Amino acid sequence: MKINGFRSSERKDASVSDISDLHGLVPSQASTAGKEAVLTSNALLSTGSIIAPAVVVATSFQNALALCIVFSLVTFITVLICSFVPRKLVYTVRIIVYTFVASLVYVPVAILMENIMPAQFSALGVYAPLLITNSFITMKTESKFYRLRRGFMAELCGFYIIGYDLALLFLGFMRELLTNGGLFGVQFLPLSIPSAGTVYGGFILLALTSAAYRWILRLSAKNKDS
Repeated sequence: MKINGFRSSERKDASVSDISDLHGLVPSQASTAGKEAVLTSNALLSTGSIIAPAVVVATSFQNALALCIVFSLVTFITVLICSFVPRKLVYTVRIIVYTFVASLVYVPVAILMENIMPAQFSALGVYAPLLITNSFITMKTESKFYRLRRGFMAELCGFYIIGYDLALLFLGFMRELLTNGGLFGVQFLPLSIPSAGTVYGGFILLALTSAAYRWILRLSAKNKDS
């Protein structure tokens, strides 16, 4: 027997991610799904999504902040608009439409960034426009977001974006601190590791941060079980 598109046996063993695919979510399940989006399924630290901009251009807190603004606005607005795209369209055509809409959304976002953070936006280079093809728009829309009611979809998408932004800001903060021994041009620590600002340094720092993050999550889960 199927219930809301799930067989009863599958529904019994569903994880939080599976539960979030159901259309009739109760508040407790929505809250759990939101926590999962920010913490256990963090796009940058848990699943390793959209890492190229993070390791290449998020070399300082301000650069990371500029990247977060572009990513958040382009992704959230595009996901909301494209939720109205008819599902009858062929999958390939839908993805092309999503990317096209994202490119249109990017134009006013770029104008905004050129006015509020011109230096930081310029530092993003080609990685800013490449965000129109990020995996939230081209993959997670089909695998998760558009299987939900539009209201909850917008909420969950926001949680996923916030999770990525927080991880990105932390990475930018750590790289600037290690590279310059301080923040915003003010040095207050007697250390300087210039390699932290390079691409390979970003990969290493992201890998260490991700490993520590996953260890903390596993430790927290063990403590809850005990």
